[in-house]
Amino acid sequence: RDVRQRIQQRIAQVFGISSSAMYLTKPTFFSRMNSTGAKTTHDEYWHPHVDKVTYGSFDYTSLLYLSDYAEDFGGGRFVFMDADSNKTVEPRAGRVSFFTSGSENLHRVERVQWGTRFAITISFSCDPEHGIGDPLLG
Repeated sequence: RDVRQRIQQRIAQVFGISSSAMYLTKPTFFSRMNSTGAKTTHDEYWHPHVDKVTYGSFDYTSLLYLSDYAEDFGGGRFVFMDADSNKTVEPRAGRVSFFTSGSENLHRVERVQWGTRFAITISFSCDPEHGIGDPLLG
């Protein structure tokens, strides 16, 4: 909950909105990516996509990286795809990346070549109907 609150407050500050107008939404998930072949289309994380299209409730997406690029895994960088030039984020344990979830942020993740890339996706909606409570650890 503390991590979610800190990320939520920072997103609100950067985008000039009230954090009370943001609601944790699903799916919030842990991802483990490695060089193993995809079993389903959903496992094919390397395709360009827009989060708002993939997950209709997302207005803001954040990623908390739990492993380090080039130390724990190769490939697996996060790429914003722009007409002018792509922007690449190299994951680092503890780094948080966040962005609006609409078509302005078409993105993909490079295929992981070796090792394992760990991250947590924490997303927010501005629609209280899409809000969920904080996940509980059992």
